[in-house]
Amino acid sequence: MASQMPRRAYLKGMLSSLALSATVAESATNAEALASRLVGKALLDAFVRMRGRTDGKTVFGWLNATRSTVIDGDIVPLCGVVAGAMQRWERIAEDRYEVTDLEIAHYTDLATGELLDTVKMPQTGRTVQVPRYRFGPTKVRFAVALDEWEEFEPVKVAANASQFAPRSSVHLVRSIGPAWAVGDDVLLRADEYGRVYPDRAKPPTVFYREWMIWRAAVAALANAGTPSVAANYSYSALSGWRPWMQMEGIKGHTAENGIGAKAERWSDCPAQFLELTRRLHPDVLDNPERALNGSLRK
Repeated sequence: MASQMPRRAYLKGMLSSLALSATVAESATNAEALASRLVGKALLDAFVRMRGRTDGKTVFGWLNATRSTVIDGDIVPLCGVVAGAMQRWERIAEDRYEVTDLEIAHYTDLATGELLDTVKMPQTGRTVQVPRYRFGPTKVRFAVALDEWEEFEPVKVAANASQFAPRSSVHLVRSIGPAWAVGDDVLLRADEYGRVYPDRAKPPTVFYREWMIWRAAVAALANAGTPSVAANYSYSALSGWRPWMQMEGIKGHTAENGIGAKAERWSDCPAQFLELTRRLHPDVLDNPERALNGSLRK
C-alpha cells in the first residue's frame, strides 16, 4: 500500500513553500525598487559605498586578471595581472568625490604565477623588460558623469612612470550607471575612458578603456546609514601599447579581463598579491596609512 503524507505535514510543507516563494518575490521586488531609485546623488553614493567608503576611512581592493595582445584579430595571452589598491574617498561637491589612490600591479607568468622580469612580445619577437608598477598616491575624481583634462607628469607619479605613459595631457571620461537588479543583488556599471596627448595639437597616442560591473547585496545597500558594503566586480579593459612593450609601428592593443573585490584590510586580499607585494613593496603592507599619505600628487 502506498504511504500517504499526513495532511498536517502536507499543509505545513505547502505553507513553507508559499512563504519561501513570497520571500524570494519580495526580495526581487526590493532589489528592483532599490535599483530604480539609484539615480543622481543616490547612484553616486551607492557606487562609493560599493567601491570605497563614504566616511573617509581607508579602503582596499584587489584584482586578478589576464592580459592579452590583440594584433590583426590574433589574440595572444601575454601575462597575468595581480593587482591591489588602497583609497580614501572624500566628497568635494554634491555630485563629486575625490579619491586619494595608490595602486600596485604585478605582471606574472600565466603558467607558474611567478613574477615576470622579461616577456617576449608577439610579432616583433622582441624580449622586453617588464617594469614594476606602483603608482601614487595620486588624486582622481568620480561623478555620475565626468569629463575633464589632467596633466600627467611621470616624475610625480612613479620613478618609472614614463614606461607606461609619456608626459602628456590626458582627456578622461568617467561614468556610473545604470543600476539593475539580479536576484538578491544590485549591479552597477562604471566606465572609464582616457586618451593621452603628448601634444594637444597632434593626435593622441596611448588610450585606456575600462568597464567594471560592481555587485552588492540589496539588503546591505538598502541600509543607507552604512558607509561601506561588501562588493565584488567583474573587469574588462583595452589599452594602447605602453612604452615598455616596444611595439611602435605595430597596429594593435592589449585586452584584459578579470575579477576583483573590495577589502576592509590588506589581509583580506589574495595570498599571491600579498606575497609579491611583501617582496617588492613591504612598506605598503606594513604602514598603509603612511604610504597613502606620502607625497600626494594631484
